Amino acid sequence: MKKVDLHCHTTASDGIKTPSDLIDYAIANNLCAIAITDHDTINGLSEAIEYSKGKEIHLIPGIEFSIAFEGGSFHLVGLYIDHTYKPLIEKTSELQKVRDGRIYRIIEDLAYHGIDIPVEDVLAESDGGTMGRPHVARVLVKYGYASNITEVFRNYLVKGKPGYVPKQRIPLDEAISLIKGSGGIPILAHPVSLNYKSFMEFENLLKGFVDAGVEGIEIYSSMHKASDVEEFKHLAKKYNLFESGGSDFHGDKDEIIGYYLPSKPIPYEIFEELQNLRHN
Repeated sequence: MKKVDLHCHTTASDGIKTPSDLIDYAIANNLCAIAITDHDTINGLSEAIEYSKGKEIHLIPGIEFSIAFEGGSFHLVGLYIDHTYKPLIEKTSELQKVRDGRIYRIIEDLAYHGIDIPVEDVLAESDGGTMGRPHVARVLVKYGYASNITEVFRNYLVKGKPGYVPKQRIPLDEAISLIKGSGGIPILAHPVSLNYKSFMEFENLLKGFVDAGVEGIEIYSSMHKASDVEEFKHLAKKYNLFESGGSDFHGDKDEIIGYYLPSKPIPYEIFEELQNLRHN
């Protein structure tokens, strides 16, 4: 059975595997195609592209932008981006500086609440990549402030809890412009994170996203129930959107690379459609 995963993270953002290690891991798990979509950064793509040469896997260079949105969490994935596109390099460099600065403010706020963790440990967790909340979370577990990552995000780092510092997000039109300008395809990631109250409300949101230039929707996601998948498939057909899918693999959560539900592999057909989309 051919398997694919179009949404994965590495140590360039908040995954635990280096780009090279992730490629080896994907091959070992019988994937024939993988997209690396790190948060607001392209820093892992040069290594991934070079390392994947001559290997039995198709690498899709990507990115995942955090989008300014009133409500839930809005993430936009870009697939087949050109990581040498100058405006993309400039914007992601700017975002990395902001993200790193945010982590220092998070650590300061935790200390204010009597929760002391060394910034050096957070830097070590990020392994030279962009520091993010998951790196802080791992250090909080290490020092006994929580028993696991899920508990961290119940008690810390979220609104109203110690260590909460708002994240810098970019406007949707700017993210779409950067993705399309670099030759990529903008895709709405794991739509349930938008925290809409009904599918009718979501469809109204989706219409606006499509008008803004979104070209795909992540139907198959580890965040989705089987009923969500059916609803999103219907809307993808209705609005002529590319159907995408990914485990949102980080390596330290419950995701299974190549699967959106424990026994449901991400359909290989979406990768075939992606190839057709690019070559037509």
